Amino acid sequence: MVLATLPAFSQSPDRRPNQVATVYIFLAETCPISQQATLALRNLYTTYASRGVQFVGLFPDQQTAAADIAAFGRTFKVPFPLKLDSKKHLARRFQASITPEVVVAAADGRTVLYQGRIDNSYERLGQRRTVVTQHELRDALAAITTGKPVAKARTEAVGCFIAE
Repeated sequence: MVLATLPAFSQSPDRRPNQVATVYIFLAETCPISQQATLALRNLYTTYASRGVQFVGLFPDQQTAAADIAAFGRTFKVPFPLKLDSKKHLARRFQASITPEVVVAAADGRTVLYQGRIDNSYERLGQRRTVVTQHELRDALAAITTGKPVAKARTEAVGCFIAE
């Protein structure tokens, strides 16, 4: 299932020859849910980077400084590139409104294959689950890297709002 097809995009990351998708992860360095999501994101990166999936962390906040992003990366041992989206070009492009929220774009950079939460770690804001039972991003990446359609292309992210 294809969630959306977007116009061509000039700010997409560098394409690799074997690239099948890019995971854009909208994060906020002060959001506890973004911070807690980094373990799952590190694990997904370890599993899928070698299978043609590129990961890019995006910080859609004018108040975030490059030093804050670098500190976030060091503190939470983020293995993929972290970039500032201070003018919210990508947040608007993908209509992302929450951190953490992920968007998985096909290799063409235009087709959105999955958008939403990483997993169901949080039932709602402030209510963390003791056991994670759904791993939507992992399931989407497993499908994409094996040439299968994504079963659930859209979920609602739970986290901190991206300020306008």
